[in-house]
Amino acid sequence: IDPLQSESRLKNLIAMQPESAPLNFSLGNQFAAQSRWEDAQQAYFKAYAAEPENPDFAFNLAISLDQLRQRKLALEYYQRALNLGEGRPSNFDRAQVTARMQELQR
Repeated sequence: IDPLQSESRLKNLIAMQPESAPLNFSLGNQFAAQSRWEDAQQAYFKAYAAEPENPDFAFNLAISLDQLRQRKLALEYYQRALNLGEGRPSNFDRAQVTARMQELQR
């Protein structure tokens, strides 16, 4: 799928449903795949704000913050992702998150 076409389609859908966590998350993934980390961070934040109990939204927000070298905030959202992931399924490796957190704390 053409990334620009996919991005355009997602933005059109978000215009109709701006609070849709899955749509904002998908747009964040689209931006992340293009290494557009500032755009990804904004989209992930919207997804997280709409569904703050979702560990994957917190995790992807942490990754985008990490990529933007916002270590303190990244660390905070990695921890939130771990905490949220204790009570529900998540799509990230907890050991890898813990290892990355240890690196950030150095």
